[in-house]
Amino acid sequence: MLVAAASSHVAAQTTQVTRAAKFTELPCTETYGKFDESTRAIARCGTVTVPQDRAAPNNTALQAVVLPVVVYASPTAHGTPLIFLAGGPGESAIDAAQQALLDTPLGQMLLRERPIVAFDRRGVTTDSHRASPDLSSVEYQARYPRKEAVAPLRDTVTRLTTFLRKRGVVANNFTTLAAIEDITDVIHALGYSRVVLLGASYGTREALHFVRRHRDMVESIVLDGVAPPNAVSLLDSATIVNAGRDVVSRLVEDCKQDESCAADFADLPKAVAWLGADTLGALRRTANFPDNGGWHTLGARGAAILSVIGMASTWEAIRAQAPAVLVEFARYDTLRSPLAARVLVAAAADPTLTGGHGERVPLVRYIAFCGDRPQGEPFVGDRTVCDALGVPFSGPEAIARVTSDVPALLISSGYDAQTPVRFADDAARSLAHSFQVLFPMVGHVAIGRPIAMACAAVVIESFLGQPDRAPASTCVSSILPAFAPNRISKEP
Repeated sequence: MLVAAASSHVAAQTTQVTRAAKFTELPCTETYGKFDESTRAIARCGTVTVPQDRAAPNNTALQAVVLPVVVYASPTAHGTPLIFLAGGPGESAIDAAQQALLDTPLGQMLLRERPIVAFDRRGVTTDSHRASPDLSSVEYQARYPRKEAVAPLRDTVTRLTTFLRKRGVVANNFTTLAAIEDITDVIHALGYSRVVLLGASYGTREALHFVRRHRDMVESIVLDGVAPPNAVSLLDSATIVNAGRDVVSRLVEDCKQDESCAADFADLPKAVAWLGADTLGALRRTANFPDNGGWHTLGARGAAILSVIGMASTWEAIRAQAPAVLVEFARYDTLRSPLAARVLVAAAADPTLTGGHGERVPLVRYIAFCGDRPQGEPFVGDRTVCDALGVPFSGPEAIARVTSDVPALLISSGYDAQTPVRFADDAARSLAHSFQVLFPMVGHVAIGRPIAMACAAVVIESFLGQPDRAPASTCVSSILPAFAPNRISKEP
């Protein structure tokens, strides 16, 4: 097991790593995820050990950081190696590559052309516990009002932070800026000098930080779901709410252009306008919750309903039903569809009907947000959890605009409330050799969306082949959303 190997590797060292990092190859067991016959044959697995605190690499009181690494290199992969940076923050790049990249058309093309490197960022926790140190996760139990959830979260984080510190793990050593130099060490440990960076969602932030620091090590970058460092409002409640409303507006226009949708939901524009009216108070709607006692009546503001539907419309299956659900909320006091009931709970912010289950949140996600954002963790809304972690804002570099002449491809999606199009537009202003491609009818991170992944592969392959030219993107216009028919009004 990797954890056992990593632990013995760390125990064998009496000091932090001061020499050049190296790749220690280990068997590709299930600790490194799942491999099929084709990927197992071309995969190399192992670890790269780096200092926890680069400012004090010989501090014997601190555990070294052992980064799990998987390299996929087919016999035909002679192109510039590609480093895949996953989102989150706190998502495993190894798992994301295996579950969401390699099986896509883009992943298959890349495997034939160039080595693909995925390594878990410092602090990431996984079910296989391959990280060392493993920062673990905490349970976040939603409560209303939200401030009632903060105190127990703060107490849990305080206990875990104290536990880790006693074992030589300091939370402030796991921020985004602290993790950037790990990319450098992995590249060097594998014997590479220049790479292509593929960042998805929050991984785009790490890619941009790396380009700022190490321009000569980067041939080109591909950013999908752009979250630039200077987007300080990223994931703030107001940003997400407004972005969700924008997605609903786009959905209304797309429905108008679809003959069947326009016929089925001719009153959709009026329904959305009514739900979004400033004078509209809380709506009382009744829905069936079979797992939580049956029928309940809840109050929710129309604006909250629009935002929830807009945010959820990043998923094709939900977007297909969105027109029906919007009309259902506007027309009926009693909701019939299961999706409408789920939207009602989310919009009403009533955790008693969510099954009572908390969400497991990687501790490193809170650490990253606390270091990256002056205003603190976005879901808590302040620096309460940051203070419990002992993680201050990382300083001006964390939010500075990235200026670079590295060839860059910025991909945005129209149905994306997490990283709205305007973030990519803004980032492109200071990326001198950048190209932008918008997938107007696709959700967050186009390369992983079934409706768009083939076209995304064409766009990215075109860019990587000729990064000084605008990529081939005509296929984008052929991607059209599908909307479910109006069944509600036809039921007795």
